[in-house]
Amino acid sequence: MIDYKAAIEKGFDIIDKRGDRVPFIFNNVQNLYWQTLIKDWGLSLEGTREIILKARKEGFSSLIDAIFTIDFLLRPNIGSQIISHKDKETQILFDRVHFFVNSFCEKRGINRKELLDTDRTNFLRNKANGSYIYIGTAGAKTLGRGPTLQNIHWSEIGHFPNTEIINAEKLVVGAEEQVATGVGRIFRESTGNMQGDFFYSECERARKGEGHFKFRFFPWYKFDEYRTNVEIFEPTQEEKVVMEQYGLDKTQMFWYRQKMDGYKTKTLGLREYPTTPEEAFLAGGAGFFDPDILKACLDRIREPIKTGGLAMDGSWI
Repeated sequence: MIDYKAAIEKGFDIIDKRGDRVPFIFNNVQNLYWQTLIKDWGLSLEGTREIILKARKEGFSSLIDAIFTIDFLLRPNIGSQIISHKDKETQILFDRVHFFVNSFCEKRGINRKELLDTDRTNFLRNKANGSYIYIGTAGAKTLGRGPTLQNIHWSEIGHFPNTEIINAEKLVVGAEEQVATGVGRIFRESTGNMQGDFFYSECERARKGEGHFKFRFFPWYKFDEYRTNVEIFEPTQEEKVVMEQYGLDKTQMFWYRQKMDGYKTKTLGLREYPTTPEEAFLAGGAGFFDPDILKACLDRIREPIKTGGLAMDGSWI
């Protein structure tokens, strides 16, 4: 059985946010998610079905694609697809997977050309074990009706095209038929987008425990890097409520205030850096209620003092 965390951290480098090449050491959110994964699916991750609603740039696509790349390098006959929502983002995924392979080869003294049978920008095949990775854009004609797969990663699935010609639901559900039930891994990860679309509906289903996918939500404040040191900071009353409710300190709240100031509308910023799952879907769609007013109402919701029901004799159960 492969220890994926050890294999990634020892075998791969990554380009950090400063542009430096560094060993791929899991950040705190990746570590938190990894512990959740192995608790629910075991170290093999066999049969994994995950829906991840998250804030921007917490590192989920890097982690998932690193797992798939380890499979490509070390396991025989594993087919993987990594699909993004637009060509620009797909290019980033191309570059990342190629960089993982290059760093792995360099660390082990392997000649990349001898390792790979097929070496194209969007398709890699391992000569030694027959495994392959395809990286594409949602809506590509090659998706959905290909050979049997073991791994699928839908990156930013909440932003997939949803038109009469290209329907996100049909695309995703059709392609996932290539992965047998209880086999391999399927990850659907994204920031939020529109209420009522496929990703929103699937998040809601998973939150209710319906279907085979487990719902995960990672708000902005879970990421240790989302902080700004500040000497003097006076939070507003609204910010004080948020800080108390979620246990935030002033470095987190100041970072958040600065980040929100960069967006034209508050709800657009909430979509990118949500505090709750509901905030992630306030910016999109054509809702009946004004999203800022809806957000203000959601902020006033508090946990009930007590939950349960009344028995026929009037006692609390």
